[in-house]
Amino acid sequence: MKPTHSDRLFSSTHWIILLGVCSGLVSAQWKQEALPAIAVVVVLALTVLKTRLIILDFMGLRGRHPRLAATLAAWPVFFAAVILAKALLPG
Repeated sequence: MKPTHSDRLFSSTHWIILLGVCSGLVSAQWKQEALPAIAVVVVLALTVLKTRLIILDFMGLRGRHPRLAATLAAWPVFFAAVILAKALLPG
C-alpha cells in the first residue's frame, strides 16, 4: 500500500509535535540557571530537524525542488550555528 500525501503530513505533524515536546522538556530541566552547552546543542538540533520536516512536507518540496529545499534548510542551520557560537564563546 502506497502512503498518500495526507498520511505523510499526518506522520510529519506527529514528529514535529514530538520534537517540540522533547526540546521543551530538555529546556525545562534547568529552571533557574542558563542551559548547559549540551542542552543548547540538543535543542538546536531538534529545531533544525523540525525545520527540515516543515520545509520538505508542509512546503511541498520533498523530491520536487531539492536545491530550494537545501537552501531553505541552510538558513536555520546558519542561525543555529550563530546561536551556538554566541552561547559557547566568552564575551
